[in-house]
Amino acid sequence: MVAYTKLTDAIFQQILNSSEPELEPAREILNNIICRKLYKWIGQTQPEAETTIRADEIDGLNDQVAAAIPSTPLEVQLAPEDFIVNVIQMDYGMEKENPINKVRFYCKNSPNQAIKIRKDQVSRLLPERFTEQLIQVYCKKTDEQSVEAARKHFVQWCINRNFTKPRDGDIVAPELTPLKPDWNDQDSDSDDSDGPGYGNVNSHKAKMQLFK
Repeated sequence: MVAYTKLTDAIFQQILNSSEPELEPAREILNNIICRKLYKWIGQTQPEAETTIRADEIDGLNDQVAAAIPSTPLEVQLAPEDFIVNVIQMDYGMEKENPINKVRFYCKNSPNQAIKIRKDQVSRLLPERFTEQLIQVYCKKTDEQSVEAARKHFVQWCINRNFTKPRDGDIVAPELTPLKPDWNDQDSDSDDSDGPGYGNVNSHKAKMQLFK
């Protein structure tokens, strides 16, 4: 603990310039960072609404990605150790709950009385969900063929797990994305409308009011 309190950024150069054999893996990592030999970004996805990746699942996700072999032939074979799957949990500090529901407010007319403000008293533009998971996948191999194969593994894995469609899915795996019908339904981009054409009607009215 005492040594940790004396740790500074100088440790970077100390490791980089050292000749100790036990620091060889650390030197290799630092050299890769300096030379920009970084793991390749493959893509990002999310679980469907109301589903999450459990903590006990995370260690096995790279095995799942490697096992998700697409139907199209690949030029290279990838192993679980070639993938890194990073799961990011994001929320407002109270998981699925809205933290503002725990806050009390005061009015100038009655500064000694705490009150609760309902969501409909504030705005109709407030979020409905307060937590989400982002699933990011990287490939340790950096050659073009391996990265291309990794992207196809990733898209196939998203199909298998019913995750959201990767943003570049139609570009990196155009032969795979049609296999999941709801990924190609352009009319189901939002489930928050009050009826068919709701968003279009409102936007049309807004334009009329602005440019009238």
